Amino acid sequence: MPRRHVVASAVFLLAFIAALPGPGTLRAENFDLTLLPPILAGPPLSRDSDGDGLPDLWELRGYTVNGTYVNLPAMGASPWHKDVFVWMDYMVTPGSVDLGPSQTVIDNIKAVFNNAPVTNPDGTTGIHIHPVLKNQVPYDETLGVSSNYTQVWIDFDTLKNNSFNAAYAPSFRYMIWANTYNQGTSSGLARGIPGTDFLVTLGGWQTPGGTDWQKLGTFIHELGHCLGLTHGGTDHVNYKPNYLSVMNYSFQTWGLYRNGHWGDEGYPLNFDYQRINTPSLDKASLQEGLGLTGADDVSAYGTVYYYVSGGYYYNTYTTNAAAGIDWNKNNIIDPSPVSADINWSGSATGTLTAQNNWPNINYSADGQLGPASGQARRKAALVPMPEELRHELDFETQQRLDTARTPAAPATP
Repeated sequence: MPRRHVVASAVFLLAFIAALPGPGTLRAENFDLTLLPPILAGPPLSRDSDGDGLPDLWELRGYTVNGTYVNLPAMGASPWHKDVFVWMDYMVTPGSVDLGPSQTVIDNIKAVFNNAPVTNPDGTTGIHIHPVLKNQVPYDETLGVSSNYTQVWIDFDTLKNNSFNAAYAPSFRYMIWANTYNQGTSSGLARGIPGTDFLVTLGGWQTPGGTDWQKLGTFIHELGHCLGLTHGGTDHVNYKPNYLSVMNYSFQTWGLYRNGHWGDEGYPLNFDYQRINTPSLDKASLQEGLGLTGADDVSAYGTVYYYVSGGYYYNTYTTNAAAGIDWNKNNIIDPSPVSADINWSGSATGTLTAQNNWPNINYSADGQLGPASGQARRKAALVPMPEELRHELDFETQQRLDTARTPAAPATP
């Protein structure tokens, strides 16, 4: 056989073997050694063609930890398209209320991520998220006790360790659809920014366990923290009118106002992270005639903002962020700059900046997923959680936010 044919055949064979699913991996921490010679082991463990934090080798062939084979390709992984895996456990109340997601919620989560404006080596856009509903865990009325943030995660870990197969930790985030935490009505909690663990806790809301829309928005919000996103985009400042993201409490349970509809009017794709650039807003010098223009096109969007009247804060909204916005709510579009506390911070000064979220997703959670995940998670455990994230959007605040779509009522000054 001519030499060139031998070489071509060998290259084809190597490519074929590398693409075969199977338990072969390279060693990283406690990963089992491949049984194949190194030349047949496929791409190096460091190669991650789509940048999703999971090595190509794992997405082609899976990996093995302590004898457990995690078959990522059988679960839909591809080295040429970004994947996010989430192991979801859930509780059922003594009254038989299933706190977990309906299939509609799961399908809508997938749709939001499939619609993400991110590119992939396969030439398509979007992220393949795999929210895998797994085990019912024992019901707990509340995780932790009032104001004890540490105890929440101690209780969480007890449930996690009894349900979650640790072999999946290098590739999966883990969450629980639980009842409450800290004996309150907070909607959820993430363990870090970025991180790998989070909760959705809507058991104390008017609809126990939350409506499908509240579940959708809260799941995406808390997962967003694990993906490195914050309440303010560039910081933890909340309620920014120029931050058009489900990470903003103003949009967590409604979704964005986009193309004439709120998300919870039947438009799940509006439960979105910010996908455009918006201008900074100087609260001491707001140009009402500009609205949110000055960066990308915002004509498809509305937004929510605050104003003060009679010593009380009110929240309201506009359906056209590209038109003039009456920031100080004096019923005219002022030609001169005005000052207003448009994000309910207690001050009419300061500059509000936002973030185009999708390009800033942290897929590996700073290495907490991937070959060196164990070491990265141990390091992350030493970082204290920001105070702003220890108590998330609660039912009482959500009820107040709802006044923006009904006759206005005052918020607490």
